[in-house]
Amino acid sequence: MPVPVIVPLAGEADAAAVSDWIWMEWARHEPGVSRADSDACVHAALQGAQVPYFVVARSDGVPVGCASIVATDLPTRPDLGPWLANVYVQPTWRGRGLGTALTERAMAYGAQFADVLYLYTSGSTALYERLGWRPHDTGHYAGRAIAILRYSVGCPRVARSGER
Repeated sequence: MPVPVIVPLAGEADAAAVSDWIWMEWARHEPGVSRADSDACVHAALQGAQVPYFVVARSDGVPVGCASIVATDLPTRPDLGPWLANVYVQPTWRGRGLGTALTERAMAYGAQFADVLYLYTSGSTALYERLGWRPHDTGHYAGRAIAILRYSVGCPRVARSGER
């Protein structure tokens, strides 16, 4: 398989794939979130605003993963932001470092305008902790226990814009 390239979200085909992943993996399980709400976030990134911002991994022109920086991601914590969100890699591409590469690229983007980034997950925090994220809080959202992590910008582990 060719090595994927990571690029900013561009075009309806990428937006459609990313919207599908976000809806199937997370958004459909969140209270009060419709498919239209989920799609609107992705399509807003195509308009060129600072956030939301998405990066997409492509192999042979086909999207295989994504990550984003969004202003707010956790309705129970509107005081925090911006957020790393929507880190997704298609199952056949997992285990090859693509999640790390997508996360680093999104973090580097967020680091251009924020001193602190946040994320929440109901899964493992190991990937993020390896990249310098630290525990911030715990809680529950959408019926699941979550960990909220915080990243202080300036950690030397983060790839800066133009790398990778």
